[in-house]
Amino acid sequence: MSASSPPGGDPQGPDRDPPGVTPARLREIAAHSLIGGGVTALFTVLVEGARALGAGLTLLGCAVAGLAGAVFLALGDSAGSLRRLPAPVKRLVPRRRAARSPRPGRRDRPPGRGRQWLERSVLKLSAGYVGVLIGAALVMVPWGVVRGGTWLSDRIWPPDCARPLELRVITAPENVLALRESAALFVRGRLVDGCAPYAISVGVAPSIGELAYAFGDNWYRDDVRQEGDEPFRRLYGPRADAWVATSTGEAGLVSGDAKAGGATLHIGPSVASDRLVIGMISGRAEALRERLPAQRPGDHSLQSLWEAIRSGFGMSVSYPQPELSTAGLVAVADLRSFDDVVDRERPGIVAESVSSLLCQFKSAGHGPGGEDLAQRTALLVPLHSLTDYNSGRLNGTGCPESASSGRDKLREFSSPGLSRLDYPFVTIDWPDERSDERAAALALLRDWLVAHPLFGEGAAGGPASGPAVRDPGQLRQAQNRFFDLLPRLDVEIALDVSGSMAAPPRSLLVRLRETFPDVKPVITPRDDLTLSAFSRVGGRTRIRELRSSVSRAEFDQLTKSVIGTVGRGSDAPVSDMIMDLDRRAGSPGRALVVVTDGGVFDNERPGESIGRTLARAPHVTALHVLALGDNGCDRSPPRRGKYHDCVEAGSDMRQALRHLISSMRGRGRE
Repeated sequence: MSASSPPGGDPQGPDRDPPGVTPARLREIAAHSLIGGGVTALFTVLVEGARALGAGLTLLGCAVAGLAGAVFLALGDSAGSLRRLPAPVKRLVPRRRAARSPRPGRRDRPPGRGRQWLERSVLKLSAGYVGVLIGAALVMVPWGVVRGGTWLSDRIWPPDCARPLELRVITAPENVLALRESAALFVRGRLVDGCAPYAISVGVAPSIGELAYAFGDNWYRDDVRQEGDEPFRRLYGPRADAWVATSTGEAGLVSGDAKAGGATLHIGPSVASDRLVIGMISGRAEALRERLPAQRPGDHSLQSLWEAIRSGFGMSVSYPQPELSTAGLVAVADLRSFDDVVDRERPGIVAESVSSLLCQFKSAGHGPGGEDLAQRTALLVPLHSLTDYNSGRLNGTGCPESASSGRDKLREFSSPGLSRLDYPFVTIDWPDERSDERAAALALLRDWLVAHPLFGEGAAGGPASGPAVRDPGQLRQAQNRFFDLLPRLDVEIALDVSGSMAAPPRSLLVRLRETFPDVKPVITPRDDLTLSAFSRVGGRTRIRELRSSVSRAEFDQLTKSVIGTVGRGSDAPVSDMIMDLDRRAGSPGRALVVVTDGGVFDNERPGESIGRTLARAPHVTALHVLALGDNGCDRSPPRRGKYHDCVEAGSDMRQALRHLISSMRGRGRE
């Protein structure tokens, strides 16, 4: 009698699973889950082990432990339970074979040898797989516990880090921000258990002349600033270990000018690449593009750009002072063929660095008359600095930090006639401070910066057919030509030495003594300066000539005269100083610079005024005032005549002095 199906149900045969989830099915599911999870765990263990111990050591450890596990599975009664782990896999094979059993009436043939070999292999591989998992666990679990405990311990009780090796790097102000960010990334990538092996500080490099002196004199400043009772020699800040120069030409020029016996400069590869561009606000840039010949951007000659900007639009082109900034000196080298490179005033913008130039331009643009200044001024700066300007990344105290947008953005014009800047990494070898550890660290930093340039394409940037990098000889020629073209200064500096200038807590005379030597870089060999002191003592104005006929070569003597001044008496009328200079100056006359603590127009005698006194003094060609301290400039100065300007020093006396000198040269160009 044939088997019949239960009423209302499907036939139940040996090949059918019983209804519901049986224990056998649960073991199957568990086996699959174990296999899938084990593969993932094994992969993770191998990856993490390779990271921590190395790939070779990890595989060797797993193989040894896996072999031990396989032996454990094969021997001993205690391994019986482990041998039963692949039982669900073994059970799958006959179930699959039963599913393919022949139809009734046909003989059931036994499986072939290949099938039997495959089944046995699956069982052996399953057992070996479990052994490998156990071996990996034996190797990695203790390591993971140790690592986890160390991590937790470091979070609860941070380890005491050894003192890092200090490295000091200097560069131009416009590169400081990018170099600091790169140095931080370099250090972060070399942390060991949370401790930094290096501490890298980035400072501002002095001007070319100051660098040459410092490298030749063990990083000491000029002795003229020393006073007799000082037990130390002054430095240009902490001694630098490396210098990211603006160009290879600058590095060669400084190395050639440095005194023998000082530091040795090793000029290395480039760690950035850039080029000079002419920037202007968007509206002016659009109008200029319409006027220029139809060419690809960057292909216009410097001659056509210069003529369109200067003659066509009547704009001035401002660049940093070449006496203080290498970018400005390279700009002069590029513009040396134009007669008007320095014979026109650059109104309102006199800056000692690229950062200062851009900062002043942005600040002036936000103030009264800013739109007019932006319309009539173009800037000659490195491209990366122009990009920083647009993104609000200016490096300078008090600079507006907001990003430029719309018509306030600067648009660049490049030309084959504008130089490339290659930013070499210069290692500084001091004769009394050689260290293999420091040299190795600097080499590591240099190689990292070469592979991760500050901006541009680094050593790989700058095609051979593009603009050239100025060599030291070209920069020297540009420097000499610039000094020859600058208007000559013929100036009397009248120093107020009244008691208020020496009043505590911070004597203005002392501050002036500290700052005055920084004027030297902007003084040319053709200038003629005289220093006088004036104050009112015993009811009479006393005027003393401290130093006469000083040019760049004798400027240190003038500085020593400033250092030797002593404050006494009260404020004297400036009109007395004007008339005294008029008697001594003779033709063609001299300009007068009064350095005081403010209130310069408030000390005149009844019925007298500085304006009327200037009109009676034919040999005094102009009056300039430098106001120190908190009093500032007078709010009602003379409105016409020979009075030119009053500069408030504020907190940056050095910048004020340099700005005043450069502004006077601008007046001389008119």
